[in-house]
Amino acid sequence: MPKVNRRGQAEVLSQDQLAQLWGELDPPHVVITQLAYYTGSRISEVCSLRAEDISAGKIVVHQTKTDRTKEVVVVPQLKDAIALADLPKSGYLFPAAKWTRATVKQYRIQRQDSGTYYFQRIGERPPRQHISTRAVDKALRRACDLLGFEGVSTHTFRRSLATHLYDAGVPLRQIMAITGHASLASLTSYLNLEQRAAGDALLGFFAE
Repeated sequence: MPKVNRRGQAEVLSQDQLAQLWGELDPPHVVITQLAYYTGSRISEVCSLRAEDISAGKIVVHQTKTDRTKEVVVVPQLKDAIALADLPKSGYLFPAAKWTRATVKQYRIQRQDSGTYYFQRIGERPPRQHISTRAVDKALRRACDLLGFEGVSTHTFRRSLATHLYDAGVPLRQIMAITGHASLASLTSYLNLEQRAAGDALLGFFAE
């Protein structure tokens, strides 16, 4: 699901809206999006989590964009969600469906001297080992259509947590450690702080 609002950012949902959305999502999509929210992670990072990544009350998330890892504490709400989900005790937490685990042959269209075309086999794509982000996206689209939510994407959960933490007064550097942003500048842009500050200044000026 693309980022569709005017700033190219996924919509931020309130706690109540998140609860409504989780009430519409089915397993395993509900716990995947809960993991994305409570750890401030990308959906792709959650989809590839393994059971071994969760231990001693913490989750080690392998960040796809920065090629780094981050460690996030499992909060009580997430602990309950994981317990209810009855996830695998080893291997991928969200293994791929059996029908997607087949090796996919790859071909290229080639043109012969005679002007005819044929398919040339160029290799194989290894079978998928865990659930795809596309599958989560499709489930999220259906749930949002039912609820009438607009501008929501799989990135909404990570951005919603960052926004909720900032609004609660959590320092930016602590938020950065949770979300795994590479710099304060990227986090500031992610939260649209300059635009929000400008709006607050305008409202404050005309309220006087």
